[in-house]
Amino acid sequence: MEHKNVQELARLVRQHRLQKKFTQQELAECTGISLRSIQRIENAEVWPRTYTLKTLATQLGFELDQKEPIKHIAARKLNQHQKLVLTFGLAFLLILLACAFVFQSPTFPETQFELSLYVAGVIVVYTIFMLIIWR
Repeated sequence: MEHKNVQELARLVRQHRLQKKFTQQELAECTGISLRSIQRIENAEVWPRTYTLKTLATQLGFELDQKEPIKHIAARKLNQHQKLVLTFGLAFLLILLACAFVFQSPTFPETQFELSLYVAGVIVVYTIFMLIIWR
């Protein structure tokens, strides 16, 4: 989320709310958005969800800039615990799938070289996933 755009949205919502002579509480009641959410939006603490943003725009009478897509609702960032769970869960899943592939074939691997390539492939796949998760 870009800091500048969050600040602009906060200013826009506050400005239009005051023009309509709404208090934050009145705006919350007429939109169905919680008072705390209105406060956080006006304090530039969050970028609202698309539905919330459209509701505010409709109620307060401002238009959303359609030239620039709402990219601020980007993929949710994972916290440290979620990344750890994904790391170990994916490792466990990859090991199970790799073993399942080996066990289903009575002739695989035929050589140690074939096994080495297979293990290297599994490690590469796991490394790519870790790079994505931990970027």
